Amino acid sequence: MTDEEPSLRSFQDRLERLDMPIRMWREARERSFAAAFGPKQGKLSNLMARLPQAASAAAALGLGRRDEVFAIFDELCDLYARSDAPHCAIIRGIVHEREAHVLLEDYVAYASGILKQGGRPEWLERGVAAASIDDQRRDYRDWLMSLGDLYLSAHAAHVDPSPVLKRIAGRSNPERHQAAPTPTREALGNFENSAYFATSILPQLR
Repeated sequence: MTDEEPSLRSFQDRLERLDMPIRMWREARERSFAAAFGPKQGKLSNLMARLPQAASAAAALGLGRRDEVFAIFDELCDLYARSDAPHCAIIRGIVHEREAHVLLEDYVAYASGILKQGGRPEWLERGVAAASIDDQRRDYRDWLMSLGDLYLSAHAAHVDPSPVLKRIAGRSNPERHQAAPTPTREALGNFENSAYFATSILPQLR
């Protein structure tokens, strides 16, 4: 038994206890959004015009248990960053079995915001670790954009993202799944050589 195993069981238990509150909060937000948005038929321009009102209705329900989840993610991402690849795979599995996984993208944005405001370099590592755990499971385009925002925040804070990207890439999933065009290990390791980086990130660094 390794030193990490008891910690992993602890994380699993803590995340499991949040399953029901997160599920109820998420479903309530979805119902509120749908009620405010109304019928999904009609002209695209009319549908787009209703989006802000629907989004506001969902946001009015608050953040739910987000702060508790983020506190767990702080610890979990720190553990992920210092674990070997097999343990990182276990961590990814634990998180994706729980409702908290829907907040990974928000956590990356949260880490990016703290870093941009002058937060410690560890927030870059936490953000990249969270992106690795997320594993592009929801929408790889949103995943790329959130990673790009994190990269820009690191530069604004005078922190070099390259070593962290490469180090966390080695702990990431080497296998591609249906939601993503490339494995997360490759996407992180080659982020600075990607077409997205060249067109959307590099111009902002000049």
